Amino acid sequence: MLSLRAATYMSKYCFSQFRMGGPIRMSKVSGYQGRTNDIVYMEPYNREDSNSVVVFFGGDVQDFPENMATHRDNKQYIKWNLENTAVILQSHFQHEHIVVVRPSRLASHKLATFMEFLSPDQEQRRMEFKVFACYDNFVPSNNTGAPEHTPMHYALHHLERLLQSIATNLKEKDEEEKRDLKKGEVKLIGFSKGCVVLNQFLYEFHYLKTLTPDDESLSPLVARITDMYWLDGGHSGGKNTWITSKGLLGTLARLGIRVHVHVTPYQICDDRRPWIRKEEKAFSDWLRKLGSPVKRMVHFENSIPSLSIHFDVIDAAFNFSEGVT
Repeated sequence: MLSLRAATYMSKYCFSQFRMGGPIRMSKVSGYQGRTNDIVYMEPYNREDSNSVVVFFGGDVQDFPENMATHRDNKQYIKWNLENTAVILQSHFQHEHIVVVRPSRLASHKLATFMEFLSPDQEQRRMEFKVFACYDNFVPSNNTGAPEHTPMHYALHHLERLLQSIATNLKEKDEEEKRDLKKGEVKLIGFSKGCVVLNQFLYEFHYLKTLTPDDESLSPLVARITDMYWLDGGHSGGKNTWITSKGLLGTLARLGIRVHVHVTPYQICDDRRPWIRKEEKAFSDWLRKLGSPVKRMVHFENSIPSLSIHFDVIDAAFNFSEGVT
């Protein structure tokens, strides 16, 4: 269920488009050294000058609405398509530019099964998804989108170039608008599979700050990142759903980035994937011990685990007054 705030906002959006533009779809936006991603962009709802950006990385199933509508299984979750997700996020971040990044590759269930030789048990569990989000441009991934993290995959470089390209595209469409996505604060949100991108950023923070401290080329971008949101992270890789390395988490803590952890029973109460619960606890506990400004919330705690509550956390995460737990 959408929150009243988001539902009201979407109603205003549908019937009052003269007040603001709808989602803008950008195809093959240029990033780092030939990498491209499709983007859904929304301008700030309040039209005063704002350079702050919210960047969202979604999960399996989420795609453009026309693709979800024609998919046998995914159509039942169509309200969480990438364009509607941008609208929902804009209802909570009305002063920010919204950037929703589409995965560079969406692998079908049959391809993933053939290429990765999933066990029958794994195959049965993942039948509900059918489409796997693979963020290859940000982190090396297998055919189910499970990450193969590396100290440096130039994910931060790619994000920086994407924001630059988006700003250039918008400037070309409307020369009078002041949109400079290269200067304002940046908030990063990962949902489900999309959390692998945030995890890769942690590897690269550590690489840049400890292994190449004299390289300041990305210092301006890293300094702009104020908040990182992990929303019900999960993937089928069997490990590294949540980062548990004290070294990597120590670097994150020293950066002073505010960390927001939002989880549901769908992930942390899944007895078939117990590592998710253990890793999330280690992630949150270590950050607290290291002095990181971390806030954690369990949503729908008394609900039966389901994909519905899993998706609902996208809206619910921004509908309460956060407290440190």
